[in-house]
Amino acid sequence: MSKNLVIVESPTKARTLQRFLGKEYVVEASIGHINNLESGYGAKYTGPVAGVDKDFEPIWGLEKGATTRINNLNKLAKNSEIIYLAADPDREGEGIAFHVANALIEKKQPKEKFKRVVFHEITEKAVKEAFEKAGQLNMDLVDAHISRRLVDRLVGFSLSGLTSSLLRLKRLSVGRVQSVAVSIIKDKEDEIQAFVPEEYWNITGYFSKNNQTYEGKLFEIDGKSQKEIIISNESDASNIQIELEKQKYNVYSIKSNVRKTKPRAPFTTSSLQQDASSRLRMSPSVTMSTAQQLFQGINLGNGEEGLITYMRTDSTALSQDSLSQIKNFITTSYGDIYHNERKYKTTSANAQEAHEAIRPTSISRTPESIKKYLIKTDKDGSTNDRQFKLYDLIWKRTVASQMAESQNKKTSIITTSSDEKYKFKSDYDQLVFDGFKKLFPEKKADDMPDIAENEEINVESIKKEQKFTQHPPRYSEASLIRTMEELGVGRPSTYASILNTVKDKKYIWVINRSIYLSPIGNALVEELNKHFSKSVMDYKFTEKMENDLDLISNGELRRSEFVKSFWSNFEPIKNNYEKMAEDHPRNPSEYNFIRTNIICSSKSPCINSETGKEFEENDPPLGKKSINSSLEKLPRMVWIRFRNNRGDGGFLACEDRECKVTADESAWAGFGRRRNRTIEALKNSMKEKSIH
Repeated sequence: MSKNLVIVESPTKARTLQRFLGKEYVVEASIGHINNLESGYGAKYTGPVAGVDKDFEPIWGLEKGATTRINNLNKLAKNSEIIYLAADPDREGEGIAFHVANALIEKKQPKEKFKRVVFHEITEKAVKEAFEKAGQLNMDLVDAHISRRLVDRLVGFSLSGLTSSLLRLKRLSVGRVQSVAVSIIKDKEDEIQAFVPEEYWNITGYFSKNNQTYEGKLFEIDGKSQKEIIISNESDASNIQIELEKQKYNVYSIKSNVRKTKPRAPFTTSSLQQDASSRLRMSPSVTMSTAQQLFQGINLGNGEEGLITYMRTDSTALSQDSLSQIKNFITTSYGDIYHNERKYKTTSANAQEAHEAIRPTSISRTPESIKKYLIKTDKDGSTNDRQFKLYDLIWKRTVASQMAESQNKKTSIITTSSDEKYKFKSDYDQLVFDGFKKLFPEKKADDMPDIAENEEINVESIKKEQKFTQHPPRYSEASLIRTMEELGVGRPSTYASILNTVKDKKYIWVINRSIYLSPIGNALVEELNKHFSKSVMDYKFTEKMENDLDLISNGELRRSEFVKSFWSNFEPIKNNYEKMAEDHPRNPSEYNFIRTNIICSSKSPCINSETGKEFEENDPPLGKKSINSSLEKLPRMVWIRFRNNRGDGGFLACEDRECKVTADESAWAGFGRRRNRTIEALKNSMKEKSIH
């Protein structure tokens, strides 16, 4: 008896489906993509770039090892009545299914044997229902997938080599989305560099009554708020302090109101990456790979089972079945008062693949109940709890979305001088009803003083504190993703790979969760903006392209029309850029020699010039003005980029040529990644060799 063949992307997913489907099916993995657009040595340049012909059709080449994989699948297909294509339910998955089918059709497998199966969670019920509704490949999604690949190839292959020549650097990478992402970071860096800090002073009063002490911030002088009368220097602050110390005080007013807070919507791909970055300190790539594991299946003692729905989605919707599960859990666990059913609508401008939000496949499967299966021990003996932490985050976010609003009592106490010239404000926040916050316990609120309006209050002390306005915060990976989503740059499913690329190419550094623009990244964006500010480097242009890809997905725009239109606008600008690269190559010294914050001195090796403290592995590497003149006089370590027959590299050297201190790049974590060796290697080198 012939068995039906099911083809998925990964072995883990294959094992999970095999358990659900039984002996009538054979489930095999294609191991991801089997082909790619042709490139490299021997590629057919019949069109504008490798892998694209003169009619802007793709020229496909097999991935390494794909021939063996296809031959193995073909052997199984010969004895199969039906071939089910069960790749992931998005453009990428549709593309994988399409290429696998084409490869097997070339092996003489009949087209009629192929069926497309789509499911958004890997549970026995969902999988079996999907097989009952098996259909055909969605060629509109396939065309959208191919369109993206073609346009990205046209941009990347056209500009990467030209930009490398212009900047006289090897192996630069330019991309339709990644370069715009670096441009967003440069805009922020320019804003930070242009910022001029301004001095201001805060004044705090410490008051008491009946052995209770509370503090208040000075916020009003003569009826004017502190925003209107900024205390800009120490002299003014001291004069006000002296006057305040002479005053008598009383409670001017106590006002309270109850504010309700709604829970946030269930996770989309973007919001999951942002929250995991902020709360769990997981990079987007780690978040997505961990979510993929939870989706494909985790062994809970009786074989693998998918724990969450598909993790690439723009939707915040929940199925009626899941809503019923959540209601039952909340009312049983906490009571009816905690339940409040909500149906969320997707607000993403470029929403696609409108299936469910990311949620647990079973609400009754609480994080604690399966914790032991989600915590692993790595090869080095360390504990890996990423699966548990991410599942816990998804589970709580999903359940919380259907819980009652929390209620907080907000109280403001105004303490005033007896002449009512000076007013201090004290704010208190007390939880009245926890609602959804039952899943996210808050820290204990500060106790309010037992005082009443018009009561006379003792002043314990008045303190002044110098402050400076701060430059806009640098992007974190979470806030960058949020900005890219708002601008319509890229797709949530690509954010992780984009960030990995720009980090690996050293266009940016991620240090202490903040993103710094490297000199190379700065030079790259400057050149691209000069020539492509109205095309590939323009946010609106990029957003329009994403919208066009969605139109292709919906069958409202033809692939050939989209690609040809893009090239007709892009090619003239590219040609001008090509002439510029030939005629005016840049001097690379500005980005090949980076003055760091590391001071080279035998008396104080590895001092951070910005902080005056010992330089640590996670300190920002960028060179800034020293905190005092004595540090500024000392030489610094300079990162020097070089290239040889083995590729690009770098090392650290003292900027004083008479000093012989050098260190390999691997001794310093200046690119946001912890190395096998630590900065101790550099410290020891400086101690041994420095002559200062």
